[in-house]
Amino acid sequence: MAGRDITPIQNVTQGVQFFEKARSGLEGQNYRWDDLKLFLIAAEAGSLRAAAKGAGCSVNTIRNRIEQLEFDLGLTLCKRNVDGLVLTAEGFELASIARSMRLAGASIDRLRQAAKQDEHGRISFHVTEGLGTFWLMPKLVEFQTSQPNLTIDLLCDMQPVDVLFRDTDLAIQLEMPDHPELIVTKVGTLHLIPFASPDYLNKFGAPRDIQEAMSHRLVIQVSDQISHDVMPLFFGSNMPGLISVRTNTSSAHYWAIARGAGIGLLPTYARAMTKRVVPVDMELKLRRDILLVYHPDSRRSKPVQTAIEWVRRCFDHVRYPWFADRFIHPEEFEAQLSDSNVVNLFDDLTDID
Repeated sequence: MAGRDITPIQNVTQGVQFFEKARSGLEGQNYRWDDLKLFLIAAEAGSLRAAAKGAGCSVNTIRNRIEQLEFDLGLTLCKRNVDGLVLTAEGFELASIARSMRLAGASIDRLRQAAKQDEHGRISFHVTEGLGTFWLMPKLVEFQTSQPNLTIDLLCDMQPVDVLFRDTDLAIQLEMPDHPELIVTKVGTLHLIPFASPDYLNKFGAPRDIQEAMSHRLVIQVSDQISHDVMPLFFGSNMPGLISVRTNTSSAHYWAIARGAGIGLLPTYARAMTKRVVPVDMELKLRRDILLVYHPDSRRSKPVQTAIEWVRRCFDHVRYPWFADRFIHPEEFEAQLSDSNVVNLFDDLTDID
């Protein structure tokens, strides 16, 4: 609403007390959650028209339900003016209570979903596209083989997901979530350095520093959870003229580099999986924390507990040194490429022409 935020009341007992006060002298009245929910939608939307659009009903329905709620409670909850809806003091308090009730209902839904999950053996992962496609997916087959009764949903997407309301069971992401009540564990570090294809380097040579790289073609990825201002920070205002390919997915970004479109940033583990790209040594190293995010309620689910342990093993820096906090140049770990711990994730892709 205009000029004020609706702060959730964490103690739902306050809601009970409020309703008890409100219905003193109104015994027998029923305060339906549907009416309260529509009022909250209108309070958050700021107008009846926006609320009707969000709720999928008519403006008259929203208006009538709010008026009925006001009549039942004997309170004036909001007023309309040119700026939309303006809540009264009682309206703000009721909106806070309604939001607390909505959060409590979501918690009940999470418990019910967790029970169904254990019953049906289903688990969902939301992973950044590069890590999901090139690192976890081949290993996920091994995990599913060891858990044959599980149905696994793997969503590879750069857009962060809402873990708080259980849009997914586990999220592996590069940005800290907004909700402090979620459990966040750092499982590894993603180190990024410039890479290019051998054909590109044979044709144009390898830049030794950022100054020399100014004359080269660059490939960049622009998407959620990717720092869009990293390249301009290093290359300055001339950056736009250097870009040969701009992509929005990690897979397209990799293939642009592997096919010789230019020099681009890739995780150091790329060298553990393919010979199509080679590191370009220059003054550019970046790092991002790899975060495992899940709701506290998820720990009640045995499949989720098993999956959490599996994710930790996938980023074990002893077995996979490229995920350690300390930067390790690909030359240092290439000796381990024949180790059974390393999966050649690009084997199938490298056959594609």
